[in-house]
Amino acid sequence: MKILLVEDDSDDAEFLRQTLLRHNARAIDITRAGRIDEAVRTLRVERFDVVLLDLHLPDATGAECVDRLQHADAHVPIVVLSGQGDEDYAVEILNRGVQDYLVKWEGDGRIILRAIRYAIERKRAEVKLNYLARYDSLTGIPNRQYLRDQLERATARADRARQKLGLLLLDLDRFKMVNDTLGHEQGDELLRAVVQRLRGSVREGDLLARLGGDEFAVLLENIEGPLELETVAGGIVGRFQEPFYLGGRHVSVTASVGITLYPVDNADPVALLNNADIAMYQAKEQGRNTFKFFTPSMHEQILSYHKLHTDLKAALAEQQFELVYQPQFGLADHRAHAVEALLRWNHPTRGRVRPDEFITVAEESGCIIPVGLWVIAQVCEQLKRWDGMGVPVPRVAINVAALHFHQSGFARQVRAVLEQHGINPDLIELELTERSLMEDTETTRDCLYALKDIGLRLAIDDFGTGYSCLSYLGRFPLDVLKIDRSFVSDLDTSEDAQAICGAILSIAHRLSLDAVAEGIESEQQLAFLTKQGCQFGQGYYFSRPIEPQAIAALMVDRGAQTARHRRVEQLSLAATGG
Repeated sequence: MKILLVEDDSDDAEFLRQTLLRHNARAIDITRAGRIDEAVRTLRVERFDVVLLDLHLPDATGAECVDRLQHADAHVPIVVLSGQGDEDYAVEILNRGVQDYLVKWEGDGRIILRAIRYAIERKRAEVKLNYLARYDSLTGIPNRQYLRDQLERATARADRARQKLGLLLLDLDRFKMVNDTLGHEQGDELLRAVVQRLRGSVREGDLLARLGGDEFAVLLENIEGPLELETVAGGIVGRFQEPFYLGGRHVSVTASVGITLYPVDNADPVALLNNADIAMYQAKEQGRNTFKFFTPSMHEQILSYHKLHTDLKAALAEQQFELVYQPQFGLADHRAHAVEALLRWNHPTRGRVRPDEFITVAEESGCIIPVGLWVIAQVCEQLKRWDGMGVPVPRVAINVAALHFHQSGFARQVRAVLEQHGINPDLIELELTERSLMEDTETTRDCLYALKDIGLRLAIDDFGTGYSCLSYLGRFPLDVLKIDRSFVSDLDTSEDAQAICGAILSIAHRLSLDAVAEGIESEQQLAFLTKQGCQFGQGYYFSRPIEPQAIAALMVDRGAQTARHRRVEQLSLAATGG
């Protein structure tokens, strides 16, 4: 044990030395300083386990002694040995942060040694608590509180020197999905890997902090302007294009970055964090995997986003959702063979909210999980109602978010809903995107095979707009390819669109998959797709999405379909009040 004894009286110092050595001679190494200046110099060049401090020295007394020692080494525990036994004075000194206060000559060496050991333990606990209050325990980098403290100092320095500083807020895209899929241990490992990648993207003097979860911040002082911040943010986004290697697999995780500039955005430290957060959400709204600078107009947009998030949580409980159905027709006979269930939100004050306005919010918040299960249950109930009416029951296609396929119990939940309603699994077709297949192939593959074992049909929605990695078509138990409407809409004018649709249909035929074209709106599109061998299609040429009653009428009447698309258009207009 290394002890720094700060005592100007030689006799007192020697007596204390002999007292301590008598009880633990081999384990004690004592260095003496007779003045506070000497003690400070010694602390700055050598480490000690504890300081024994007399408060009456030639160059300092009382609290000043404590303050100067703590400034020299904030981590060393201090035990005061004073000739003054006044209780109020002892409390005052203890409040300065020393670990113990002993009156000289009260007690023997054992008491002093015990006080030293307790002081060391208390100081270690204090240092640990202080570390945990300012640093992230998982990654070892500063936390939100430390960043806020440094923002206060940094903005003050920038004001004095008339300089600019920048704050970048970074959030991992779809981290919750990765964390749920790989497990929390791998999720933690990913966060540590993110820190290493970020350190390679910023300057040595820049402050990197973890604000919580998958959110990080970078504070850059003394910068030239927005161009420098754009370069750093672009570099960060670029480095995240390379997959992470975790647990023997490659994991792709991108980042969205929000940027704010001081004093251009003229905000206090708390507002700077909020501004960067708002800009980051805008980056996510723009499709993720990018960066955005804060602008004042973003305030209203983010308030609207958070309001939508809050309203979305209440929507399911308050029965604000409903389903409409768009028929899918055989292109050869123009007869309705199936329908696609489409979610609609009837907001109490905003009216009908479009899916593209709320689906992203639902996915990011996790609300999509209960909403998705509600849709499946509602479809099953509707199938039972149609069957009870004597209506020929169509197959129903349901869009399912990627997050569902990364939930280990999803197939079990679907089976339970089907059994509860007594529905033939062959009547349900689950649609997933290409991205769903690629984000975690092993977990997704297991889930898809479990769903296939139940007897459901599986479809790839918007084929050709995602990763377009054809190898997965052979690895997964798929039944249907759906050609995205963006290709179909250009068939009248674009040879490229014709080539793409022809290639997709060729792939479907070779793999014995059904093909469904979305967004058919013209005779020319229909003629091309029919000629290329596309079996099914949907779109406004045939029918808009319609209510369940209109679907019932359509299915009852389908035996007399000769020019079915015209008849359905009449039903569609009647159902929608058009």
